[in-house]
Amino acid sequence: MKLMEWAHELKVAVGLDSDEFCPPVERRKEARRDVTGLKVIVRQRKALGILHLKNLSSRGTCGITDMPLAVGSLVFLELRKPHFFAAEVRWARNVSIGLEFFRPVRPDMLEKIESPAAAAEPKKRAGKH
Repeated sequence: MKLMEWAHELKVAVGLDSDEFCPPVERRKEARRDVTGLKVIVRQRKALGILHLKNLSSRGTCGITDMPLAVGSLVFLELRKPHFFAAEVRWARNVSIGLEFFRPVRPDMLEKIESPAAAAEPKKRAGKH
């Protein structure tokens, strides 16, 4: 039994929900690319920190940081040196945060950003056997 179904059964048992189970709806506007392990600089005013990214899309990202960032805060991410991208903190849970970029990141730039795990994999040479 999945956690969501179990939680639903508990809510029904105590009278907080109806018997009909509705699975959660995906609210993301765009699919995210896994970039687990990628570290970027995050800046808020004069404070600098490291953000360990989990996933990334042209409209946002999420990851973990030990910087105390409040929901609604303006931050800047150095996704590609020396360019910083403005983002708003949309949600924060413990050390995890979700960010929405003020302007979408271009698709060609997203292609250049790879997770360290993908970059470490050996590349196959085309045309050589």
